[in-house]
Amino acid sequence: MGEVLPRYENHVSIDKKVTDAFGIPVLNFKCKYTDNEFNMAKDAIDTMSEIYHKAGFEVMHRNDKMFPPGYSIHELGTCRMGDDKRKSVLKRWNQSHDVKNLFVVDGGSFVTGGSQNPTMTILALSMRASEYLAAQMKKGEI
Repeated sequence: MGEVLPRYENHVSIDKKVTDAFGIPVLNFKCKYTDNEFNMAKDAIDTMSEIYHKAGFEVMHRNDKMFPPGYSIHELGTCRMGDDKRKSVLKRWNQSHDVKNLFVVDGGSFVTGGSQNPTMTILALSMRASEYLAAQMKKGEI
């Protein structure tokens, strides 16, 4: 797997026709890979195979077929962070532009992700948002 770059066509919306057991509309995910992701996977396999071969290893199997979107345990995005509420969902403290007491403290604020595990960054952003939220509550702002 490689980094899936943000694209306008990849988005989440509220499904107006389907609801959950409580009557709440469910999310509708639209996401697909492009030639960029397929070419990146092929290049990664080719590069790693070459490295292994030059190191004296025998490559027993090659697979450049990627799992479809949603199979990764590090899915990120859908709640872009930024100062302009027309272009982003969250303010700089992971606070919603539109709902004052809503903070998104998971990987949703990432517009993209590299190949590294995002857990420590998620934890850091969550702690940062929590400290900001506690300060705002003490001031009576929230």
